[in-house]
Amino acid sequence: MSSNAPRFITPPTEEQERFPYRPVWRSLFIETTILTTITLVAFIFGARLTSLVGRFGPYIGLGLAIVPLLLWFLFSWFAERQISQPRKHLVTVVFITMLVANSIALPLINQLFRVDQWLPLAPAIDRILGYTLTVGITQEFIKYLIIRYTVWPNHFRIRLDGIAYGIASGIGYATLINLQFIISNSTSPIDVVVFRVIANYALHISTGIIIGYGLSEVYFSNPTPIFQALILIVAAIVTGIAIPIHAGLVNASLSITSISAPRPLFGLGFSLGLLLIVSILTSGLIRNADRLEREAKSGDEE
Repeated sequence: MSSNAPRFITPPTEEQERFPYRPVWRSLFIETTILTTITLVAFIFGARLTSLVGRFGPYIGLGLAIVPLLLWFLFSWFAERQISQPRKHLVTVVFITMLVANSIALPLINQLFRVDQWLPLAPAIDRILGYTLTVGITQEFIKYLIIRYTVWPNHFRIRLDGIAYGIASGIGYATLINLQFIISNSTSPIDVVVFRVIANYALHISTGIIIGYGLSEVYFSNPTPIFQALILIVAAIVTGIAIPIHAGLVNASLSITSISAPRPLFGLGFSLGLLLIVSILTSGLIRNADRLEREAKSGDEE
């Protein structure tokens, strides 16, 4: 059979012919909504669920750690298989990110920088700078390198391709971090696990979107040579700000009279707000760039 044979017997719809790529933002919205629902259910019934699963808790935790990855496979990767022009090597980006993060990023962060030993109790500004210059730079540079040397620029056809690959890299990194947390904290209650899972998911998807946007603009818009470096710095700063703020919102606070209870819903709201803001801003920038490109082409034709 010829390699040019059509993928499907049924003809593409009018919408598919006009835009033959998977809508990235719609898939991300569905995945995030389902994950948020799971988190809220775990928050409401967390104590009951933890006692119910008993000694199977660590195995349930491992399952929850990979829920974002499973949702991504179902609503992003599988959806790519159903369209006429799917994005290639998304799974490659996911698993290479996991491998490189496990072999390079985590040893650097945990064994060289040892951020957990000196940053959590540092002043606020020091924590932001510290996380930016250690965790932020390390994580975002790895995402950039993986996308840059696996799929860029040959598999970039539209600007949203960069977002799709950035999300894939973010999913890979978040999954590894979640698995590491479960392995190190196997007795954690279910509600604690799901809140950590969605926090890592939101942060790494957000920064993955930023990195992917930067690579798309470098390819399609040919900006100033330092543009990609600036995008990396922005992603690192987002990480440096998000980690201490999220920790401050979630953790119990000590006062003269009492110790407040942990506030996981504040952390959930912050994580979802971060992802929403990054997605809206990036989507707007991409739409504006596409509009300017169309106007420039129409002007040339006239």
